[in-house]
Amino acid sequence: MDKKIKGIQLISFCLVLLLVASCKTKKNTIIQEETEPVIEVPEGYEAMIVKDYHELESCGFLLMNADSIYYEPIQLDPIFYQNNLKVFVKYQISKNQMSICMKGKKIDLLDIKVQGK
Repeated sequence: MDKKIKGIQLISFCLVLLLVASCKTKKNTIIQEETEPVIEVPEGYEAMIVKDYHELESCGFLLMNADSIYYEPIQLDPIFYQNNLKVFVKYQISKNQMSICMKGKKIDLLDIKVQGK
């Protein structure tokens, strides 16, 4: 009987030891997210991203602003034909222009430049 009690105590001790070891708290590690550097938007410009919408009928390269509003530039220089290219745009809404694409408002580009250049 004495051996049974010692065996039960040993098993109980091992179980408690395993329980304590498994409940060890994990250290909180701070994972630093990669953040993009803040780029100051020039006065009179709006930060946008060039988006390729050729898969939609009658669409091409559109511009999307931070509020996910799309604009269809009337004449976009082919050097800006790069999907997800970040640009600064100075524009005005086109008057009396109809869009076949139906994805965004037609705009006249007054100036456009690549961000960070």
